[in-house]
Amino acid sequence: MTALDKYTRLEGPGVWRAAADEQRRDVNVLLGDASLVITDTRSGMALSHWSLPAVRRLNRGTKPAVFSPCPEDDSETLELDDTILIEALDTIRAALTPRRPLRRVRLGLSALAVLTTLAGLYWLPGLLVDRTAAIVPPAMRAQIGRSALDSFLTSSGGERVCADPQARQVLATLRNRVLGTGWRVSVIAGVEGLQTAQLPGNLMILGADLIDRLDSAEALAGWMLAETLSNSADDPLRDALHFAGVRATLALMTTGTLPEEALSGYAGQLFAQPAGLPQAQALGPLLDGLGLSPTAYVLSLPDQAQGLAQGLADRQGVATRRDMRLLSDGQWLTLQEICST
Repeated sequence: MTALDKYTRLEGPGVWRAAADEQRRDVNVLLGDASLVITDTRSGMALSHWSLPAVRRLNRGTKPAVFSPCPEDDSETLELDDTILIEALDTIRAALTPRRPLRRVRLGLSALAVLTTLAGLYWLPGLLVDRTAAIVPPAMRAQIGRSALDSFLTSSGGERVCADPQARQVLATLRNRVLGTGWRVSVIAGVEGLQTAQLPGNLMILGADLIDRLDSAEALAGWMLAETLSNSADDPLRDALHFAGVRATLALMTTGTLPEEALSGYAGQLFAQPAGLPQAQALGPLLDGLGLSPTAYVLSLPDQAQGLAQGLADRQGVATRRDMRLLSDGQWLTLQEICST
């Protein structure tokens, strides 16, 4: 038996008001298959006829229950105090009313699925890159950095690694004193605006123009230390993998190698970016550790780095020896000739 069958032809008393400015009057209420008929208690004349699916209750949970036949206008009302009649009306209305809540649930689930997919597309690449970068061993990092540089040089229009033998020996001496033996340093000529950059595997790139315009190894040391700090917060391998893309990163994670050409164009994009500027509070102690005054580095900074320059000048660093030199004058001049051959 359905709800409609159970309450067929159910009758009961009620109080009806035709409009907001009309008086309330006692009526009889007859529930039909899909309609409610309100009749006069004395004459039996029909006073109003409501469609049950359109009826709504105005005071759910309290008695007498007040119903209205129109969702947009509650001036016509019907008050019911009979428990069975109220239950019948609520039951029949629920059976006849379209299941909008289920539709809303479906819409909500669909919206949630879309949001989940979008969130996955947004967050998954970052999570994949982080996970992959965390497990790549040092040897593979060094290979990736070198491959990125080789790809740049192969497709370049005249850019090259400077390789004067004597100057390279001097550069190795400076590297050991400033960075340690765990770093590789290459000088690139032909890249306009290149100052410093860092590729995966502790591969530092110095622009030939930077070395040409500096006055001392101490100034260059400041630039080298600044480059290590500018990338310390963000692993260079992560940046390279973001450039390579999700498919290439998955290949690296599963096979141990990046697809050929995955980093094509990456080094050129990196070299076009300005060198990062560290915080004076971070760079100062590194200069102190080498026994260097920040003066040479400060004098070499561009105008837009005046904040860093002032911060270094205001620091109270350790006292430095006046004869502390990273390279002799002759070694520095040799290093400046690194691109001569």
